[in-house]
Amino acid sequence: MKISSWNVRGLSAFDKICLVKRALTKMNSDVFLLQETKIKAEKVDEFKKYFYKWGGHFQDSMGSLGCLGILWKSDSIEVRCIASCDFWMACSIKCKRTNLCFPLFNIYGPIRTEDKLRVWNKITIQANLGELGKVIMARDFNAILDFNDKAGGLRKPTKVMEDFREFVYNCRLVDVIPKKWKFTWNNHRVNFSNISELLDKFFVGEWWVLSNHTLETSIEPHCGLDHLPITLAISHEQVDCKSYFKFLNMWWQGPSLLDLLRSWWAVRNIFSGSPNFKFVKRTQFLKCKLKEWNKHTFKNVFAKKERIESIMEELNNLIIANGMTNLEYEAEKLLKKKYAEILTREEVYWKDKSRENWIAEGDSNTIFFHSSV
Repeated sequence: MKISSWNVRGLSAFDKICLVKRALTKMNSDVFLLQETKIKAEKVDEFKKYFYKWGGHFQDSMGSLGCLGILWKSDSIEVRCIASCDFWMACSIKCKRTNLCFPLFNIYGPIRTEDKLRVWNKITIQANLGELGKVIMARDFNAILDFNDKAGGLRKPTKVMEDFREFVYNCRLVDVIPKKWKFTWNNHRVNFSNISELLDKFFVGEWWVLSNHTLETSIEPHCGLDHLPITLAISHEQVDCKSYFKFLNMWWQGPSLLDLLRSWWAVRNIFSGSPNFKFVKRTQFLKCKLKEWNKHTFKNVFAKKERIESIMEELNNLIIANGMTNLEYEAEKLLKKKYAEILTREEVYWKDKSRENWIAEGDSNTIFFHSSV
């Protein structure tokens, strides 16, 4: 499923309508959100004729501030408008192919600071009335979270940035950062007067990230306007329910595992959201790091065992044929030490597999040990 959002800065002119139609065809989105359409109520029906294959809903224009609109593919998407207010629109979206339902907010942030606070408070109240975890917000908020979303101009922290971060936290939203390109708006000035910002963004509720959905946003190159359209692609990963992660006690036999765990857990500023959400994502990050470490560093204990046994056999044949020198003696001593470590790891591994907690290390050769695995 694909959702696109674009601040079109007015759709009264015929060339702008043609621009949006080309974008719809190129992006092939299921839902298309528009900000600042500036369409009067009496001209909405006339405008919809240009998009007769699409369903549509539009606010009445508020003078020069424009209004919000939503277009959707009627054959695959159902849309119901839940609430509509100055600067924002809330809809219920249902995908006919998957029966997936979620609330979608189309937002245009006002310019004045006091209006921003009023709008964010209303959106927070409305979002908490429904399934907050499933919410998706597409916006031109006219605000940035931090200076990673801006290039050029003054870089002084403002009250608006602080209030905006608080709004994102209260709604438990996750920022879906674009994979390529960085900014959606540019003031088209040169040298030190040039300013670029990531004003257009997608935020999603925590449910989307925790429910094995893949979320990718991309900024679409498009000429003619100072804002670029942005697209959110949603896909669902099929996860084998029988597959689960289990920490293996034999990993403690590896060198410096505790130090590695501390360093991985201490990684900062890679997760955004509520404390509970960040804890879950941090544990998932730790799991991925452990799997990667096991594959590339700790490696397969049985393959290691076979490799050392093969080297030991070659060394024994060499000793039998030519006798033992100091070099062979040291090599055999080192191999025996490594082989003993591998056997200890293997024993701990089979102990975990047996699920018998009372079996002590050193019992790996008993009949009961093998029958309980």
